[in-house]
Amino acid sequence: MVTSVQRKLEAVHVQISAEERACNKISKQNLERAVVALSEDGIVILDDAVSEESLDFLNTRMVDEAKALRDGSSTWFNYSSKAQNILQHMIPEPEYLLPDVHANSFAVDVCKTMMGPNPVLRYHKANTNFPGESRQPVHSDVHYEHPRACFSLAVNIVLIDCSPENGSTECWPGTHIITRFADQNGMKGIHEHLLNERVKTHGPPIQPTVKKGGIIIRDMRLWHAGMPNRTADEVRVMLNLIYFADWYRCPMTIMFPKSAESKVQELEKAGGIQIAAEFVDQLDHTTLGHTHDFGQDNKREEFGRWHHKVGDTSK
Repeated sequence: MVTSVQRKLEAVHVQISAEERACNKISKQNLERAVVALSEDGIVILDDAVSEESLDFLNTRMVDEAKALRDGSSTWFNYSSKAQNILQHMIPEPEYLLPDVHANSFAVDVCKTMMGPNPVLRYHKANTNFPGESRQPVHSDVHYEHPRACFSLAVNIVLIDCSPENGSTECWPGTHIITRFADQNGMKGIHEHLLNERVKTHGPPIQPTVKKGGIIIRDMRLWHAGMPNRTADEVRVMLNLIYFADWYRCPMTIMFPKSAESKVQELEKAGGIQIAAEFVDQLDHTTLGHTHDFGQDNKREEFGRWHHKVGDTSK
């Protein structure tokens, strides 16, 4: 017989103080709160961690690009076009590579404490949610057998206030500890019987409210789902910067124009991070394809590769 267990129904919020922002350093007390929350729940929110100026600067152009992309023939809809949740590349031009976004000291300190020194940024894109009614299936972003340790953290930065109304991400606290590749039924997500069992033993999932300037740090193994944006006309952009442990041998790189090379190096030095950068002469990021090869060595994206073959009857 399964016994129902009560637990807190909110994500842990860590308030970054004015003093911490002034010295650009998270306190040991707040670092402890963040690390404990990530270890136990697989998610933590750092409030007031990014300047509004940086967010406004990015939001204007990214919303315009998102609107243009949504109507394109090659737009990547996350799981279903009905959900109106699209994937877009972040702007790789040097003036849009901002220290408090790409190498946010508070988020980076949490990553270093959880995963070890020299975390590697291998992914910087955005999940943009347009008004709609459908939701994603509950899933984990690691579509393959993975280490039973924290090897990757998604640093999500919302460019505007984010709430259940405009589609904040549904999260299932604690599932990062127990999940396995076999828990997922391909692109259909986590098996329904496992979801039902989890609700019985740990309660329902959460859908946090995050104020503009907040950072959501999520263990990549955590069960989660994109939710409907039920506003009339608000476009919600959420940046997704994924850092990997230095020891984790992921092959993914981020493409930048050569004009951004010195800026990337500045970010690496300032943040004490690595950026898996690939520099090219000419780059139009709005036409780039999308890959999600989060595996390492011979552990590749099992149903991620299958997803790309949908509609290909030759295989």
